[in-house]
Amino acid sequence: MASKISLPFLLILVYSKVLVMVHGKCMSPPPSSNFTVGGYSGLWFETGKIQTFAGAFFQRDCVCTTVEVTPEINRTNGDSTAINSCRKLTPQGKYLNATGHLENMNPPGKWKQWIFAFAPKVDYTVIYLDKDFAVEYDCSVKLGMTSYCIHILARVPNPDPNKVQRLVDFAEGLGLNTKQLPYKETNHAGCW
Repeated sequence: MASKISLPFLLILVYSKVLVMVHGKCMSPPPSSNFTVGGYSGLWFETGKIQTFAGAFFQRDCVCTTVEVTPEINRTNGDSTAINSCRKLTPQGKYLNATGHLENMNPPGKWKQWIFAFAPKVDYTVIYLDKDFAVEYDCSVKLGMTSYCIHILARVPNPDPNKVQRLVDFAEGLGLNTKQLPYKETNHAGCW
């Protein structure tokens, strides 16, 4: 006896497949060709970002944002932590922190990141790296919706704005900002 599929179930199934086809895709840019774990390690100041709503959940009220990347002790495979820290609303606001675990680096500069053990892992790629700047792209698909962030990072809190713009243009040129979201500068006034 053949089982019948209800029309509402069939519509939900088709709709979810359409959502994945239309919205559920992360880009897969190559990591920076000169990436090294040592070159990416250390303290970075976020100069700005392009983020979807879900991607910005932790950072929505942040100022004074930093990322401290530290290789895991006794690991030679590139596993690292990325401690994202900021202040809520003002430089004197509540200290906020989220520790990202970067695992399974393959190729160099591309990891899977998790913040909460029960949450899905996120693709995390350093797409540009030099001694003064980095550009990081992370992305995940949940329930058919794509959440992504493009972070422009610098070794100093107030870097050359022309270089920052070139890096924003670089990321845009890779087609990573699929939702055409605006670049938002991170406020560092009065932070240091």
